[in-house]
Amino acid sequence: MTPGLDLAPKRTRESTSKVRTGCSTCKARRVKCDESKPICRRCAIGGRKCEYNIARTAPPPRNVVTVYLPPTQSQPVFFVNDRGLDFFHQNLAAKLDGQFDSKFWSKLVLQLSHSEPSIRHAVSAISVIYQDVESSLRHPAGYVNANPEAQQEWNTAVKSLSARIQAHPNSNLVPLVCCLLFTCIEFLRGNVESSMLHVQSGFNILATLRRNSDAAPDLGSNLLPNDLKAIEDHIVPMFSRLNVLCSLAGRITLPMYAPTAKEDSAQEDLTDSRRRLVEILDTCIRFIGEASPKAAMFQIDIDDLFEQIKLQTRLDAWCNQLNELLERMQAAGNPAKQDAVNLLLVQYKVIYIWMRVCTTAGETATDSYHTDFEELVHYAEQIAKPGVGMATPQPLSFDIQILAPLYYTALKCRHPALRRRALEMLQLAPRREALWNAHHAYVTAKRVIELEEGHLNGQELPDETSRLHGLPMGEMPFDFRKFDHSIVPSPAYPGTLEAVFRTKPWGLLGEWQTITEYIKL
Repeated sequence: MTPGLDLAPKRTRESTSKVRTGCSTCKARRVKCDESKPICRRCAIGGRKCEYNIARTAPPPRNVVTVYLPPTQSQPVFFVNDRGLDFFHQNLAAKLDGQFDSKFWSKLVLQLSHSEPSIRHAVSAISVIYQDVESSLRHPAGYVNANPEAQQEWNTAVKSLSARIQAHPNSNLVPLVCCLLFTCIEFLRGNVESSMLHVQSGFNILATLRRNSDAAPDLGSNLLPNDLKAIEDHIVPMFSRLNVLCSLAGRITLPMYAPTAKEDSAQEDLTDSRRRLVEILDTCIRFIGEASPKAAMFQIDIDDLFEQIKLQTRLDAWCNQLNELLERMQAAGNPAKQDAVNLLLVQYKVIYIWMRVCTTAGETATDSYHTDFEELVHYAEQIAKPGVGMATPQPLSFDIQILAPLYYTALKCRHPALRRRALEMLQLAPRREALWNAHHAYVTAKRVIELEEGHLNGQELPDETSRLHGLPMGEMPFDFRKFDHSIVPSPAYPGTLEAVFRTKPWGLLGEWQTITEYIKL
C-alpha cells in the first residue's frame, strides 16, 4: 500500500437478525425475506413463485426408561412372524431357567429380544438347533441334517452384535447376554472348544468391568442403572455357575467371587442359598484341583490341611443356614420348592464327600461315606423320578444339575448296588449339562465298574490295588474332533471314546499303571 493514499471508507453490511422461516425462493437466492403470506414482497415484485416449507413442531421431550418385566399369562409376549422366538417363549425359557426360576431366560432374554436384533436372532437360532437335537435323539442314525435357518439366524445375530458394539462400544449388557446365548448354541451342538471361546469372552468382559470398578469385587462402571442391576442379578450368577461346570470338566477359569462377610448372615431365599453354595463350590473345586495331585505324591502339608478345614467349615455353615431357611419358610406357610432343595443337597453332598477325601492318596477313603452317597442318590432320584411317567431326558441344561454328582458317585462309591443306581440315573440326567455329555459319562462309568469289579462276585468291594484313580472321562480322539456343521449330532452320536485309566497295582507307594481303552458309543 502506498503511503498517503486516500482510501474510500469500508462498506459494511447492515446487521440484521437471521431467520430460518423465510420462503424457499428467498433462501435459495440468499436474500432477506419479509415473510409476508401467502407471497412475500420480493417474490411479488420479481414475479417469482413463492413457497413456504411447513414448519415441523418438535415433539415434547420425554424420558425413556428401560424396564425388564417378566412375561405373564395376563400379559403374553407375542412375536410377529417369528416361530423361533415363539417356540423359545413357549417351550424353552422355563426349562433353561430350571428349578430356581432364575428369570434369565424367561425375563431378561425375552425382554431384550424385543429391542436387540442380535439377541432376537440368537434366540431363534437356539430354538431351531434345540428342535434339531430333539429330532436327532429320536433318529436311528443319531443325527439329523442341520436346518440351514439356524446358521442364517446365527450369522445375522453375530453381524447385529458387531454393529451394536461399534455403535455403543461401552455397552456391556447385550454383549454379555450374547456370549451366553452363543455358548448355549455351542453346548447344544456339542462343540466344547467353541463354547469355551464364548465363555472366556464373557469372563473377559466381566474382568474389565471389575478392573474399572472403584471397589472390587463389586461391579462398577458408567453403565445405566438398569444395565448394572441386570448384570449383577442375572449375568454374574450365570457365569459363576458356568465357572463351576467348567472347573468340573477340567477347564479352569478365573474365580467370579471373593468370600464376603455376608456368608455369616441368614440366607434370604433359595436363590440366595444357591448363590452362596456356588461360591463355596467354586472355591472347593479349585482347592481339590491343587490338593489331589499333592496327595497322590504324599506332599500334603499343614497349610493344605488348614485350608481344607476352613472350607469344610464354610460348607457345614451353609448347610445349617439352609436348614434354618427351610424352617422359616415352612413356618411362614411358604414351603420351599422341593426339587430346588433336592438339587442343592445333591451338589452339597458331592462336594462334602470330595472335600474330605481329597487330601488322601488312597481310593478306599470314600468307603467311609456310604451313607452320604446313599443320600446323594436319593435326592437325585427325587429330582429325576425314574419310572414315574418317564419322558425323554431334556436335551440340554445350561446349569449345574445332577450329572457330575452322579458320575462322581458311580466312580467313587464302590458299593455295588448303590453305584449302579447312580449309573442308571445318568441315563435320566439332561443329555448335556454345559460341557458334560451324559452318554459319554455313562459309558465311561460303566467301563470303570467293569474293570474294578471284573474279578469279584458282585457283593464285596474292590481292593485298593484294583481301583482306578482320578475321575477319568472318555473323550473323542483328537482325529475325530473335526466338527461337521452340516449335521446336528445327538449326545449319543455313534463313535469311539478314548479313555485313559490309571491304577496302582503294586500299592500306593508303587508305580502308576496306565491303561488306554477305546470305548464304542
